[in-house]
Amino acid sequence: MTDEISFKNQVRWTEGAKGEIAFPSNQIIEFALPAEFGGVGGFPSPEDIYVAAANACVLTTTLARAKRHDVVLRSYRSEAVGVMERVGDGREVTRIEIKVRLAADGDPETIMEMLSDVAGRVPVIRSMSTSVSIDFDVEEE
Repeated sequence: MTDEISFKNQVRWTEGAKGEIAFPSNQIIEFALPAEFGGVGGFPSPEDIYVAAANACVLTTTLARAKRHDVVLRSYRSEAVGVMERVGDGREVTRIEIKVRLAADGDPETIMEMLSDVAGRVPVIRSMSTSVSIDFDVEEE
């Protein structure tokens, strides 16, 4: 694998406070300014997408680390909550809390080692200045 990987997308304004993100894979995500800021409801906001990026990257990092540690995931689900606060003269997402619940086959000590490994390796989270906590709950067999 090379040292540098690029990720691309295009953003297009569609109408009012709405737009769309288009990816080279032809996937499109519609989004809008949050209703709290004069936008429209029913669409993810850029802030939702930011929080979702952290949450999704925890999953993909868990999948990669599970493979490396010979752990077989049986189930995985997670929920993330991001909190936006006024900071100085603007707003920012100051913290994200991610709660992961999973079931896995493998040595319990190895599973815990893998999860500890995951927490420090999530690329999207490592790139954020936002404080992110990840709480793993491993379901018993």
